Amino acid sequence: MRSRDRIRTLRGTIDFEARGGGTPANVGRRNLILDDGRINIGYRVIDFRIWNSDMTGFDDAFTTQAHLAMGLDITSALPRADDNREIAWAAYSVGTSSDISDFRLVDPDHIIVRDLNIVLPLVGNTGPASVNYYILMEEYDITDQEAIISIIKEESQDVAN
Repeated sequence: MRSRDRIRTLRGTIDFEARGGGTPANVGRRNLILDDGRINIGYRVIDFRIWNSDMTGFDDAFTTQAHLAMGLDITSALPRADDNREIAWAAYSVGTSSDISDFRLVDPDHIIVRDLNIVLPLVGNTGPASVNYYILMEEYDITDQEAIISIIKEESQDVAN
């Protein structure tokens, strides 16, 4: 594996409709954000952040969590550290008093070869909400063998045995 000395950023906004009182939180949104199809190019996530467009909390108290997952068959709504396909986790909360708290963690032991999904299992809002995301990645040249190992990890198979 050799670094290409290139940095790539992915950023965007995912919108959620308003929900009335007593309505469950918005759940289970998954968006495919990387699918470049180049098998000998891999990416390593360096940083992952999420935040609400209304960072003041003036209009609405807001809480959300998200994780980045490799592979297409992500069915788990909740983040699980024991799932090899999940590589980064983030949470963000702002109250009506403008207190902001956030959490983020990136597992450095991964190379993305095929797909990267952002999964938002929970968005707690009452008014319309927009969740922004920012992903910073390094680009690598990888061999066929390294690509195969990464694909096995994407399929959540044990590569230690």
